[in-house]
Amino acid sequence: MLRTTALSVLLACGIGLQAQTIALKGKVTDQNSKAVAGAVVTLVSKNLKDTTDSNGEYAINAVISSAGRWTPKTSGLERISLSSGMIEANLVAQSDVKIDVYNMQGSLINTFKVPQVNAGTFRFDLASQKLSSAMMLVRVSAGNTSAHFRYAPLSTRFHDVNQGTSISGLARSADVAADADTLSVTAVGFKSKKVEITSYETTVNITIESEYTGTCIASQKRSEGKGTGSHKVIIETNSGDGIREGTIFRPEDLGPGKNYPIFVWGQGACSLNGMADDDAMIEIASHGYFVIADGTPNGSGQRSMDLASMTKPGRAYVTWAIAENRKPCSAYYQSIDTSKVAGSGFSCGGFLGQGLASDPRTTTWGVTSSGSFGDAPDLWKSVHTPVLILEGSRDIKEIQGGTGAYTNGLRDYNGITALGKPAYFISNKSMGHGGDLTSSNGGQFTKINLAWLNWWLKGDTGATGKGVLMGSTCKYCTDSNWEVKSKNIE
Repeated sequence: MLRTTALSVLLACGIGLQAQTIALKGKVTDQNSKAVAGAVVTLVSKNLKDTTDSNGEYAINAVISSAGRWTPKTSGLERISLSSGMIEANLVAQSDVKIDVYNMQGSLINTFKVPQVNAGTFRFDLASQKLSSAMMLVRVSAGNTSAHFRYAPLSTRFHDVNQGTSISGLARSADVAADADTLSVTAVGFKSKKVEITSYETTVNITIESEYTGTCIASQKRSEGKGTGSHKVIIETNSGDGIREGTIFRPEDLGPGKNYPIFVWGQGACSLNGMADDDAMIEIASHGYFVIADGTPNGSGQRSMDLASMTKPGRAYVTWAIAENRKPCSAYYQSIDTSKVAGSGFSCGGFLGQGLASDPRTTTWGVTSSGSFGDAPDLWKSVHTPVLILEGSRDIKEIQGGTGAYTNGLRDYNGITALGKPAYFISNKSMGHGGDLTSSNGGQFTKINLAWLNWWLKGDTGATGKGVLMGSTCKYCTDSNWEVKSKNIE
């Protein structure tokens, strides 16, 4: 009678033996109970994951069939069976063995640990452990593999499921027991965390701890702007270290997943007026870029006209932006793509772009009506990214044999490409120094700079990126008023 009852229970569960239902949800917050958006929550053993929304909420839902569930990650356990309450398994290497016993509601009843079991046959007698007389789930794990059984210790005998079955053929019931599985949580600027779970159908709220223990300095809004891009632009400053000498032009909308590339800009005459080329900076920011221009709004004074003086602030701006992106307390948290960094500048400000040439964080750099005053082999050798050299016409000094921006830029182009490194040179034959940079929306010069950024920072090979500068859609390439050349670029 007891055997018949056990078989009836197992038959009733027969359909469930073919699939596992996953229905996990919850909320991720920081230590101040603030929702963490953009956190990745992973169910480790299944490699199922979800990213938290703006409310910090996640949901992992799946139905996994037994056919694909029990493929082991490594070969810690082989040929395992549960027969008459005796677990027997083959271990391919020395390993700790753990046996977890759950009731059918997913609650852990008991755990048995057997340390440092030698390779070969392993046996464990569950029948002698005086466990519950109800139906139970047993999980046997060694290394990174596990096997699962349902059985009912009725009367004095165990009635086993999956008796003598190998790991690759084990099926699993659709009950909620999670086999002491783990949820892993990672988020930019937070310490990673793992949480053990004992149910696959439950709510798990998780608190994670920030890596950054300091306080954030809020930026101060100075004005707004509108370019031709889809983003309204906010112009602001910040008194923090590394940024207090700059002006920020950034899209109004911030938040995880925005992924705005970083673009830093140096002013003509090495001016410390961050608004000197404001139309151009607003235009670029409106297309989804986090722009930092050297100098504060309408600031006075200037930097020394040399590479060393311009390298330090340019790199400091990049360092600050990357750090802000990791600080959960920052308004810019997870809004910036710190893997995409570019720099350029007008005239003397071109030194700021050159200052990023050897920086490993740099994705691309360029100059606008600028270039080295003489041969610059150290600069040319340091290049590890594509380079854009944008020039106006030759000025009167160059026509008379002197040295000006066009000649300097062309010399850099020739020096860089001679080393087999990628560079693009474009010059307008009628526009003077700086071209039409101060025109509405930054003119043609800004369209060229923006197309280059779209190409190399956003992977845009179409009509608003690479297509503006190369191929059959490049209008500049067929316009006799423009000089265009490139080497080592596909």
